[in-house]
Amino acid sequence: LTALTLKKLEQRRKLTGDSERLVIVLVGLPGRGKSFIARKLQHFLTWRGSSCRVFNVGKYRRHANAEMSRERHEAQVEDTSTSEKVERADLGSCDAKFFDPNNAEAAALREKVAAMAMEDMLKWLDYEGPEEQENNNNGNSLKASFRRLSSSNSGSDWGVCRKYSRVAIYDATNSTKARRDWVLEECTCPVKRAGKRTGVIFVESLCDDQELLDQNFQFKIQNSPDFKGMSKEEAIADLRSRVEKYESQYETISDDSR
Repeated sequence: LTALTLKKLEQRRKLTGDSERLVIVLVGLPGRGKSFIARKLQHFLTWRGSSCRVFNVGKYRRHANAEMSRERHEAQVEDTSTSEKVERADLGSCDAKFFDPNNAEAAALREKVAAMAMEDMLKWLDYEGPEEQENNNNGNSLKASFRRLSSSNSGSDWGVCRKYSRVAIYDATNSTKARRDWVLEECTCPVKRAGKRTGVIFVESLCDDQELLDQNFQFKIQNSPDFKGMSKEEAIADLRSRVEKYESQYETISDDSR
């Protein structure tokens, strides 16, 4: 490490107070291995003795989209192509059009599910109670979150105390500075988070190795519910289109920004 780098690290250390909670915020375009990194971090931190949980915004998005799609497809039809669309809708699958910045309805839903994941994450960070009860609550937390889509009642049984040595991983693209500013504000707001000191680390996954990206894309289309029912060619084309839509707005993290 250079003397300049060491000086910057020392300045950051002085400005970073000890926190009882830590949020690791992943940043990156689709297919850059964010969820893979999240799982590896979770396994390592759990092995080190911390309580760690991943909050994947994509799962919230698919669940919410499935709930909305089911309402539109209550009547089953015999047509094969339509039935296939219904099956994809039941999975909450979203094609590239869903990620178009000009798609106002989809953009509103993406904002809503990001907030849901954030709310559940902060409740988990602040919760202290029997581990068994915590696990049971977490099993239903996703479903409980989506009931809030159509309900103004946001009551929760997570408890009011806090538990120490907790690390939450907020797994999403978080591709703009505005979104990252929002994440930081939600986690560290001195008013909403009074007495709940929370550290935040942004981890950006960058990759411009086309061979590696092709491998990542192949893995993603084989494992993501978003591409179920598509041919390999259709899935790859759809994923590349999704990446292009994110690239049009993507803002990388610089040394002096989030």
